[in-house]
Amino acid sequence: MSEWRFPSNDYGEKKGINDSGIATFRGTPLKSLAREICQNSLDAARAKTVRIEFNAFDIPPEKLPGSDVLKDTFERCARFWNDQKAVTTKNFFANAIDKISADRIHMLRISDFNTSGLTGSKAEVNTDWTNLTKSSGVSDKKGTSGGSFGIGKFAPFACSDFSTVFYSTYDEEGIQASQGVSRLVTFRREDGQTTQGVGYYGEERNTPAFEPLYLDPSFTRADRQYGTDIYIAGYKHMAEEDGWEKSIIISILDSFLGAVWNEKLVVYVGNIEISKSTLEDLIEIYREELTGYTERYYEVLTSPATKWHEEDFMGLGLIRLGLLLGGQEMHRKVAMIRKTGMKIKDQDRISSFIPFAGVMFIDGDKINRELRMLENPEHTEWQVARAENEIQARALLKSLNDYIRQKVEELASENGQEDFDAAGLGTLLPDEPDESRNQAKEESVTDKPVEIKKTIPPKHQAQTAGASTGGTKGKDIKKGGFVEGDSVLGYIHKDRHRRDNSGQDPYPVDIDVEKKNGSSKMQDIIPQKLRIMCMDKNSGKYVVMFVPDADGVNGLIEFELSAEAGSYPAPLVNASLIGQGSVKVFGNKLTGVDFRKGIPIKVMLQIDYSDYCSMEVSACADKK
Repeated sequence: MSEWRFPSNDYGEKKGINDSGIATFRGTPLKSLAREICQNSLDAARAKTVRIEFNAFDIPPEKLPGSDVLKDTFERCARFWNDQKAVTTKNFFANAIDKISADRIHMLRISDFNTSGLTGSKAEVNTDWTNLTKSSGVSDKKGTSGGSFGIGKFAPFACSDFSTVFYSTYDEEGIQASQGVSRLVTFRREDGQTTQGVGYYGEERNTPAFEPLYLDPSFTRADRQYGTDIYIAGYKHMAEEDGWEKSIIISILDSFLGAVWNEKLVVYVGNIEISKSTLEDLIEIYREELTGYTERYYEVLTSPATKWHEEDFMGLGLIRLGLLLGGQEMHRKVAMIRKTGMKIKDQDRISSFIPFAGVMFIDGDKINRELRMLENPEHTEWQVARAENEIQARALLKSLNDYIRQKVEELASENGQEDFDAAGLGTLLPDEPDESRNQAKEESVTDKPVEIKKTIPPKHQAQTAGASTGGTKGKDIKKGGFVEGDSVLGYIHKDRHRRDNSGQDPYPVDIDVEKKNGSSKMQDIIPQKLRIMCMDKNSGKYVVMFVPDADGVNGLIEFELSAEAGSYPAPLVNASLIGQGSVKVFGNKLTGVDFRKGIPIKVMLQIDYSDYCSMEVSACADKK
């Protein structure tokens, strides 16, 4: 006969109300519930599409299995901890007693379909059933599955006023089983023994009853309709002001957009269907509440302008990357989605100024196994410190990020004819040079000399320029100050052959060019189109896009600050060019630049000058 049993702790450790597993999910109970449930169901998929139902309902107390024993247990727990100064335990059980004494008890049923169910209900250890019902910190999931810490099982308890959950399964082997679990605190039983705090509703020796449990009057399973049902007793979110469905829907849209889009998952939350066909309407309905950049990622998935890349990544299996360029609404992040369909994180630090959004589906089995071992318990981050080989793990994550950055830069170069609006500056800057405006600027120049102060920094290590970071410290690689980089930007000045105020000739394209070719002849590169953007005047960051009028190789770009009395070499801190290979920075010049007629050059630079300024850029190159 099924009944509640709370095992003795044999005078051992006493358990309090702050169960670490449950506490993990108390901050975001419904969001965590949706993530953990959907992940577990997808891990157990036995068909292309897994279906999950969330359904809330009420039942009278007598319909809750062992409700009279549960009520008595709550009262015993309250008495046992009555002398405790903290009120958390007292308040919890006062509320539990009040709710279980009411005329109706709130319940939430969560059911999945097209899954294998919870297998191993007749075994004692290390099965899906025992790991869920009678284990802590245990997970036997392998390969590409999502869970690996065994704490996701606690999420339903965080949503229960009774900290009590009932399980019922119909597994793919045809076995049906059910059991209740109540995660409470130590209390004194009628026989004087103190308990472990965890109780089980089932047969003797706390084994499950081998029959289905149907607490929702509107629900039964059909023959061979395999899956698992979870009943949260005393569902505490029934009376949410905006409806209990809202938080669950938003969490699923945020975390499982990829799974729903790829038709791996369909979810019913009350009467609301979350499927590929309803995504557009749901995103519109919950637009103001959506988190995790869901709207942008949906745009990536649906836009015909999205550029998709597929490849076997480092021999570890298939990855698919979709990238979409846009305006300042783009958040410059990529949704990293593992094979289960759950988004793990929003990858950032890709580009500081190219406006884009992206989605990466990581489908390969080997790479999924590697990344799975790096996930934190909440499945929201990959952490190198969790790896057995940290160097290898760090290299894998860096390679993924570098791959994304490369594809973003390539896409930006391919779409160079499109103007990218950086932080809204497009409304202030012309798309085309306007001679009349330039003339007006010349006529309005003040006679007052402008002093440009150049700060000479102390000796320091050379920097490696990067398209997204603006440079990271590295080693001096060549005497004279050359620095490896990705390239540069600036304004265009047609007269390259003038001398600056120091009387020195412009630097050659290569510091050793005179040794290699003493009579190198170079042609001027003139912009067909020019756009200049100040990203951050305080830190001296600028972005320039110009379209060269001719082809050229092994070229240079020179940057100078303009003043009424003359021009001065720009004090470059670092510089980078988007979409080209290795280039070098020497003084105020960028060398090793290749030009293609009509193909935009997009460059970012930082100067040691913390205010708005005018710059001149001269460019030249060898004929191609």
